[in-house]
Amino acid sequence: MNQLSSHQRGLLMTVVGVLILSPDAVLLRLVAVDHWTVLFWRSMFAAIALFSLCAFIEKTNPLAALRGLLKNGWACAVLFGSSNACFVISITHTVAANTLVILASMPFLAAVMTIVLTRRNLPFRTWMTIFLAMTGIVIVFWGRFGGGGAFGDVVAVFCAIFMAITLVMISMNPKINTLAAISYGSLLAAVFALAMGANPAAPNAQDFTYLALNGAIIMAMAMALITYGPKLISAPEVSLIMLLETVLGPLWVWWILSEQPPLQTFVGGGLVITAVLVNAWVGFRSSGSRGRH
Repeated sequence: MNQLSSHQRGLLMTVVGVLILSPDAVLLRLVAVDHWTVLFWRSMFAAIALFSLCAFIEKTNPLAALRGLLKNGWACAVLFGSSNACFVISITHTVAANTLVILASMPFLAAVMTIVLTRRNLPFRTWMTIFLAMTGIVIVFWGRFGGGGAFGDVVAVFCAIFMAITLVMISMNPKINTLAAISYGSLLAAVFALAMGANPAAPNAQDFTYLALNGAIIMAMAMALITYGPKLISAPEVSLIMLLETVLGPLWVWWILSEQPPLQTFVGGGLVITAVLVNAWVGFRSSGSRGRH
């Protein structure tokens, strides 16, 4: 790992993080409680695991980490928590396909924000990958979006904006303690879910097992890797790789729950996976060549 350039490490960490995150959807399908309770326990388990990870890696307690965030990174915590809450609100107030297609705009939003805020142009291949990936997402959900609630659609837009801003802010300021930021962001999401009517006592033993696996392991490990990515690669690259989770999720549902997706999922998903992985591989090779010179 030490032989890799920082860009290569950023790409690998983000890809691994997204692969870890990909079973998220199928685990949520296995939980038989309301969405606010799911958000509460998912976020609470993630917060506990991330606080522990932060204490182990950063050698600091949660209160010290909070003091650091108040000086540098509190906005990331709020935005990350808000993005999580917006996702749950959107997915329950509109057609799921609407939410996922709207979230596919995140790489484009991150690219525009990066150019405006950093005055840094992006490679042509990044723009081409954004176009191909967004096209693939539309193909995957073609015929399944439309007809949802306008409120849920608008909230999905805010979800994409909040997450894009979070990634761009981390990219612009690598000193932000991302572990602490997503720890408190997860805690904020849990508090919000509780205020919205979550019932912490509702899950049974099996539900708690799935929620703990989802929050404490999958969410914590995945988001720790993904949010560290913008410190090493551009925010648009991170958000592009995150689209892999959108197309890998249905494959997990197919494998675990035997719900075979339609042909368009394979066609559009194949386009997304190919575009994102080819772009990542080209970036990996080119950054490696620069690092050897």
